[in-house]
Amino acid sequence: MRAIDYHMHTKFSGDSEADPRAHIEQAIALGLDEICFTDHRDFDYPIDTFALDTPAYFQELTALQKEYADRIKIKIGVEIGLDLDHKEEIEAFINASPYDFVIGSIHVIHHTEFYYGDFFHGKSKDQAHEAFFKETLKCVQAFDCFNVLGHMDYIMRYGPYVDKRVDHGKWQSLVDEILKTLIKKGKGIEVNTSGYKVNGCCGFPNFDVIKRYLQLGGTILTIGTDAHTSDRVGEHVYDVMGHYAHLGVSDVSTFTKRVKDS
Repeated sequence: MRAIDYHMHTKFSGDSEADPRAHIEQAIALGLDEICFTDHRDFDYPIDTFALDTPAYFQELTALQKEYADRIKIKIGVEIGLDLDHKEEIEAFINASPYDFVIGSIHVIHHTEFYYGDFFHGKSKDQAHEAFFKETLKCVQAFDCFNVLGHMDYIMRYGPYVDKRVDHGKWQSLVDEILKTLIKKGKGIEVNTSGYKVNGCCGFPNFDVIKRYLQLGGTILTIGTDAHTSDRVGEHVYDVMGHYAHLGVSDVSTFTKRVKDS
């Protein structure tokens, strides 16, 4: 199984100052086979700006691809915030550039965000989680511009609750509909290793969700650290690979120009 990190952020994201070269050097030091840069683009983040200087992004990363071609495979992707209020703009943005890989993530629901807590005001944990999974289902049904669904349990990272964890059994019908929709549309799911900070033993989502995705017929799986600093590149990648192998997965998926590599 190839060792990949397919979710990384750099100075081209509004929430990172990392040098892409430092990410690459860390990936090589850890023996990763392939990486993909996935800097942010959100169209309606209420507080921070998540624009992306696309020409500069491709210019710098393309040069690094060529420089490191004999040491590691480098892909150029993007993490797009799926937002039903901006569907046309999002689809147009993705189709305007030759991205290798697109992560579709839910960061905002109708101009309320999770990081600073606005979304959680007046909601119990169950209400917040139900609303998040319902919005996720609507987004995966509506959008076709992404390859994998990003950090499916992202909602638990910032919830102001004593126990932040998601009870997937409580929302199994919603989770199943999300997974079935992804499979029907030829989309995948990532294990985002930033979840280890909350879960301790797994990323976002947990491996029971990955097992369910496989049971339903899913075949497209990636691994991403969501690294915003170079020291986190490759974090827990080998742990996830071990779990994938235990579930019978022989290899991860990689992409070129938004098409799954054969």
